Amino acid sequence: KLDDTSIKSLETLLKPFKENLDGFKKSVENSQENSTKKFAELSKEIELVARAGMNISKEAENLTKALKGKKQSQGSWGEMILESVLEYSGLIKGVHYETQESYKDEEGRIKRPDVVIKLPQDRTIIIDSKVSLNSYDEFIRAESEEEKRIASKALCLAFREHIDTLDSKDYAHYKQGTLQYVFMFVPVEGAYLLAISEDRGLFEGALKKGVVLITASSLMTTLKTVYMIWRSERQNQNAQLIAKEAGAAYDKMFTFLAEFEKISANIERAQKSYDEAKK
Repeated sequence: KLDDTSIKSLETLLKPFKENLDGFKKSVENSQENSTKKFAELSKEIELVARAGMNISKEAENLTKALKGKKQSQGSWGEMILESVLEYSGLIKGVHYETQESYKDEEGRIKRPDVVIKLPQDRTIIIDSKVSLNSYDEFIRAESEEEKRIASKALCLAFREHIDTLDSKDYAHYKQGTLQYVFMFVPVEGAYLLAISEDRGLFEGALKKGVVLITASSLMTTLKTVYMIWRSERQNQNAQLIAKEAGAAYDKMFTFLAEFEKISANIERAQKSYDEAKK
């Protein structure tokens, strides 16, 4: 009877805590399920996010100087702009992304994407920023319509050549979990807008080859989504840790109270023996 009473007493005492713990565990599972759905939706939203990047931003005052530089200088300048966008989005280098990280493909060839964005669950996004913009500089400085037409045509050709280069590099198979699209970062939105206005099939053609044309403004939207995913992942990890520690606390509390009830039973037996001895 004493044992039955002790068990019922323990169950009554711990039942609310156990119910809350079960509810918390279910909440964690729901949160993880929502996180998985977000990953599935991210790929579908890429095209919409990229198209949203057609908003015109002001060109930097040193744009002309940058465009007049050599192709290598342009690449470095573009990478600098890209990394500035990454830092501004709240992502941390070495934690959420890596630059110039080399790897070997299945055929043993060394590849070095400009930026690898890391996502939870070992997923990645590749960004490349080495597009030539010499023709855009020529377009800006052109004095006749014929010169502008030639420059704009050359710019579109440069875009298509780089899209083909990215397609041949097959960055989408960087590792299992890599997004099927590679982001082709264009540091000057004016050049991007000129290219897609002159070559109407440029954007769609790039998508078919797994390449998304993207500028600073549209990339920022994507990176903010990545930042939110990382924040959600941290919250999930913290929730799992809390659930684990709460479960351990529950087990320890149950064991302690069970031992405490044994002490009570032993005291009662001792009291009974004492009374018998006294008689």
